[in-house]
Amino acid sequence: MKNIIQIIVIASMIFADSEIKTPNDSLQFNISHQITHLSGHLILPIALAYVGYTATWQKTSTILLSTNIVDIDHLIADPIYDPDRCSLGYHPLHSIPAIGVYSGMLFNENTQQIGVGLLTHMAVDYIDCINTKDRLGTLKFPKYYSNPVNYYSLGHLLFWAGLAQIPAMNSNTMITFSLGWEVFELYLPYKFAKESYLNKTCDLFFNALGYYWGRKLIE
Repeated sequence: MKNIIQIIVIASMIFADSEIKTPNDSLQFNISHQITHLSGHLILPIALAYVGYTATWQKTSTILLSTNIVDIDHLIADPIYDPDRCSLGYHPLHSIPAIGVYSGMLFNENTQQIGVGLLTHMAVDYIDCINTKDRLGTLKFPKYYSNPVNYYSLGHLLFWAGLAQIPAMNSNTMITFSLGWEVFELYLPYKFAKESYLNKTCDLFFNALGYYWGRKLIE
């Protein structure tokens, strides 16, 4: 059943003709990108700690959040902050060799959590990189990358946290309805349904996170 749903989603995304346009002709980050970046560095580590290290999630959250200190290498750049600059490959602690070291940390239980935090930080920075002028970016391919997180994202989180309170709403049902809605939106003529594929991916993440937290509330 899951495989069938996945095929439907992929086929719908390939053939759907939903136009998404961005009104900006410069690369000033909109509120969506700012939310994505900040939540990625602050909220995502806590979510990963809660899901992956439930028994020690508070301690793990502190470790994952502390890895944001890796941004200290920005201080040697000129200027220190440039919205058009990709951190990966530019700053020394964001270089490919450094990422290789962070990946190696995953194989040692004493450094695993630090490695998870650092790689999560790099992944969030990569999302910014695809929005720079020299890479893919929302301006060149808005249908794929535009507006990944918006105020509807919080709605997805709260909506599925609420539905999780219904005993009959098991994980299979949740996945079916969650994916089904995203596919259905591809054919809706309304403005709210004109989303990029990155936004849809983020919606699925918020759906799953909301459902998981909702289930935890009733356990």
